[in-house]
Amino acid sequence: MPDLKIVGITGSYGKTSTKHYLHAILSEQFDTLMTPGSFNTTLGVVRTIREYLKPYNEIFIVEMGAKARGDVKEICDLVHPTMGIITAVGPQHLESFKTIENVQKAKFELADALPSDGVAIINNDFEYIANRTVENTDCARYAVNQKADYRAENVKYSSHGTSFDISGPNNWHLSLSTRLMGECNVSDLLAAAIAAHLLGVDDRKIAQAIAAIEPVEHRLSVKRTPAGITILDDAFNSNPVGSRMALEVLATFTHGQRIVVTPGMIELGEQQYQLNHDFGQTIDKSVDIAIIVGQYNRDAITEGIMDSGLLAKDKIYQVNSFAQAQELLVTLVKQGDTVLYENDLPDTFK
Repeated sequence: MPDLKIVGITGSYGKTSTKHYLHAILSEQFDTLMTPGSFNTTLGVVRTIREYLKPYNEIFIVEMGAKARGDVKEICDLVHPTMGIITAVGPQHLESFKTIENVQKAKFELADALPSDGVAIINNDFEYIANRTVENTDCARYAVNQKADYRAENVKYSSHGTSFDISGPNNWHLSLSTRLMGECNVSDLLAAAIAAHLLGVDDRKIAQAIAAIEPVEHRLSVKRTPAGITILDDAFNSNPVGSRMALEVLATFTHGQRIVVTPGMIELGEQQYQLNHDFGQTIDKSVDIAIIVGQYNRDAITEGIMDSGLLAKDKIYQVNSFAQAQELLVTLVKQGDTVLYENDLPDTFK
């Protein structure tokens, strides 16, 4: 299929959401296939090609996961992408990668595999992306908070979603509205919009597709209960960047109590305690009530909250399970309150 365009997507986090968003946008103009579910290994990509790829597909979006160096390169050697998106380089899976430098090398295997007439779309909001040069192919850097070729600006949140503008080279400007919440989603939508723009999708189609995108389940989606309680569902695979952004969104809900329910974050290697301590400090600045689930990260999160010192001790609750957290919530929550589930959602709200 010599005319098939291949877009690779990798990153410590954000790659699955970016894949879904890009597929939604490109499908407005092209016959587009993406790797389904968590088919982000070599065997998963092979299965997608054998079972799903059709002769009439015009664009194939390939999510590329990595647990070790060489994993992304192996997928690139199979599919030969001409466009690559690197969403993040951060302290995820450090138990296998050991160092952030190894994570960087693993993710940039995608950029290194691109041809001279290709393009790498990379997220400058991450230090270990911004400090890495790309010389073998064109490079489009994007960001929400840092200087970059493409930027998301005028980001505004409400209970209905988010609005923001994109500014880019050659006076490209696009105003967008989405039902998605959080800076992490803004960043992922920015990457998808840039890729679609460079692939020739009309601006109106980009805006139309983004306005229609439904939240990916358990990735900072918003639900409202009949009792008038807002649920922010960020239960999927919490990470240091996403959890901070979720708390920033929670902090904007000021009509009632802001409650976070969380067991903290895992798979952070030697940084496990420190990153959960930092998470606790962010919790302290963003919520009115904190419910810490389980014992694994309890001390780190509680110490972080107490070190920051804004939240009263009687507003910090420690429970052993999500079932206990749910029982406690019934006694605390009132109409108008907002509850953030950060990493693992109880069946009650699924």
